[in-house]
Amino acid sequence: MSDMQSMDRENKKRQLRQNIVQMPDNGSEEPMDGGRLAKYKRKKRIIAAAAVCFIAALGFTGYRYMNEYEYTGYSVQWERSMRYTENSGADKKTQVAETSAAADSAGTDGAGETASAESSGASGAGSGTPDETASAETSAPAEASKTVGDSSFVKFAMFGDNVIKYTKDGASYIDASGKTIWTQSYEMKTPIININGDYAVIADQQGNEMYICSKEGCTGTAKTQLPITKAAVSARGVAAAVVEDSTASYIFYFKKDGESLGINIKMLLSGDGYPVDIALSPDGKQIVMSVMYMKNGALKNKVAFYDFSEIGKNVNNRFIAAFEEEFDDKMVGRIRYLNDQTVCAFSDKGLTFISVKNVIPDTNVTFVPVDEEIQSICYSDKYAAVVVDSTSGSPYRLDVYNTDGKKVTSIDFDYAYTGVLIDGDRLILYNEESCREYNLDGHERFNGQFDFSVSLVRAGKNRTNSLITAGSEVMKEIKLR
Repeated sequence: MSDMQSMDRENKKRQLRQNIVQMPDNGSEEPMDGGRLAKYKRKKRIIAAAAVCFIAALGFTGYRYMNEYEYTGYSVQWERSMRYTENSGADKKTQVAETSAAADSAGTDGAGETASAESSGASGAGSGTPDETASAETSAPAEASKTVGDSSFVKFAMFGDNVIKYTKDGASYIDASGKTIWTQSYEMKTPIININGDYAVIADQQGNEMYICSKEGCTGTAKTQLPITKAAVSARGVAAAVVEDSTASYIFYFKKDGESLGINIKMLLSGDGYPVDIALSPDGKQIVMSVMYMKNGALKNKVAFYDFSEIGKNVNNRFIAAFEEEFDDKMVGRIRYLNDQTVCAFSDKGLTFISVKNVIPDTNVTFVPVDEEIQSICYSDKYAAVVVDSTSGSPYRLDVYNTDGKKVTSIDFDYAYTGVLIDGDRLILYNEESCREYNLDGHERFNGQFDFSVSLVRAGKNRTNSLITAGSEVMKEIKLR
């Protein structure tokens, strides 16, 4: 009986073994054929492409949201008093001459963001030329603020990512946190400022002194015997001053420490003409100027280039090029190197873009006609803009162009502005008590009133949703919300 039971158990075990499903060995798995492999790779590519598209769409949506979101209010992040102060224990050179309004800050910042602002009072432009509105990368009619302490003349200009404030008594450089980086005292009757990249020059118009300053502090003082009418600086600190007597104008060159370079240009009023405006190239090797002159009893205008490198050394009076026919019927009140490749001439008839990629300027210029009366101009290293009297329902229109002369955007607006500027990809209009901000698509991002007086408004540390407001009494950073 036991033998029979053993045999039954063995038979059952054998049957169980036969019924067990054997798992295939991974090592013996057959490889995919060509069709299956191609299908597998195609599926992976589709999944990867879908993921990239999703991320791109998410990023684009976020960018559009942040770029086009319209803010309706603000909160104050910090504020600093802008009243004239004297640091205890400090000598006269460390006094902070404070407060402000607009600027004659010349605009070239090859790094990308630059700014340029110029006050009409310091522009040197003749009648019929466009006004400029305050700030870096722009221009506007400069308005004196109410008397503050010992100074009634106060102005602000954009300098890099920060702000420079200058009065008749001195200047101070203030960062985006409201901290004063440096101060410089002086005594001037009519200070004018020109900014180019990392350098600024502050000159006493109709005086004999100018200060050359970097972001770290003033690097030198230059003095002239004849009265200064205009001043310019390069992004490397080389400065130029236009002085004049009864028969001629002279342009003198200075190092950043204020020492003379021994280079000058003489322009006889009876023959060469009168320099309306000047600008230095970012590297300081060239100067461009708008010149008024008489021809056959008629007043004419031309744009002339001079070179201070070895090339200009070999030509008469360092003169290398002139554009006469292009400006024969125009009056150029402002001329600027937008960057190291483009010069823009602002005239009463429109904008003219001149390529300076090579040493000798390109003779094929781009002229953008403006039929309406130009009220203000502003510019940066990437764009040039004009505010004109609008022919539509709104009183004004802001037209923005790139350095090729192609229109980027056009904005009709009804707003009593006193300043307009381009700050990066932001277009900012403002007056003493309010501000409007647009993006380069023409979309309004902020339209708000202030309960304090402002003389300059620019983008803040968080360029997406903050603004720096500077006025004769106080400077603030506001967060838009």
